[in-house]
Amino acid sequence: MDTDEARRIVDVYVDAWNEPFADERGRMLAQAMIEQSRYVDPNVECESRCALDEYIGQVLARHPGRRIVLISEVDVHHSCGRFHWQLVRADGTRGQESVDFVEFAGDGRIARVTGFFGPLAPGDVR
Repeated sequence: MDTDEARRIVDVYVDAWNEPFADERGRMLAQAMIEQSRYVDPNVECESRCALDEYIGQVLARHPGRRIVLISEVDVHHSCGRFHWQLVRADGTRGQESVDFVEFAGDGRIARVTGFFGPLAPGDVR
């Protein structure tokens, strides 16, 4: 997986999180993720692309006009990647940030997303 291809797939995936129309969002997720993909973040576990599609629809219904935007490059090696995004509310104010880690399937689409909200907490050096 090269960086340009990973960025293209992640861009489609992020755009799907911002798409209010279910048919278009489903098409975008199918382009970016395998059907058996898994999505986890601190709030939810989705065991398929269809389950994630439904969850995104629920989020958009609760928070109309909100969107997420990439605030980093997509860092990739082997079949793994990571990127940093931020929530932008309908009024334009910025909200929560997240670092997402992805695993890519053999066909280049996303097989797994693991999201962590907020920055890493500083710790003691051991």
